[in-house]
Amino acid sequence: MTMKPNLLIIGSTGRNTGKTEFACRIIEKHAAQKEIIAVKIIPVDKNEVKCHRDLESCGLCDSLIGDYNIIEETETDTFKDTSRMLKAGAKRAYLLIVDRNSLEKGMDALMRRIPNNALIVIESNSIRKVIEPGLFIVTKKIKNDSVKPTCAEVIKFADKIIEFNDMNWDFLPDEVLIQNERWIIKE
Repeated sequence: MTMKPNLLIIGSTGRNTGKTEFACRIIEKHAAQKEIIAVKIIPVDKNEVKCHRDLESCGLCDSLIGDYNIIEETETDTFKDTSRMLKAGAKRAYLLIVDRNSLEKGMDALMRRIPNNALIVIESNSIRKVIEPGLFIVTKKIKNDSVKPTCAEVIKFADKIIEFNDMNWDFLPDEVLIQNERWIIKE
């Protein structure tokens, strides 16, 4: 497993847990002092017909040709998570659509596009299976114990599990700091 202390991975137990907003607040706080790259990872199973989000096909999964696609976000005025992170101050934002069996390969290709000294904020559960980040945070809805399978596989590695309730967390984004080019939790 690759160690990357300059990575902050934010996962979640399910949808609508404040994960993207939490990431945006961290980016807003640190982007003026540090170069931050934002990444959203969507792992897909090319052999599965059903959408991983239980939706009618939005076309993302169907667009996967090969093992992975890397799409750089350039717009700051859409509702896409990558657009929101770019608007929050990320220098660049990427969407990595990757076959679940090629997570490491897709991440390696993405990392070749990112400067070595950049701090990275990633939205993903699955990538934690192949990378040990400086910090791994999981968001969950308050009073909801359901955990989606991708999170169940990695939640044991979480440095912090944060409860979310209507745009409020029991742990604030301000408590995530950078020290020696590494993401840490404020003591």
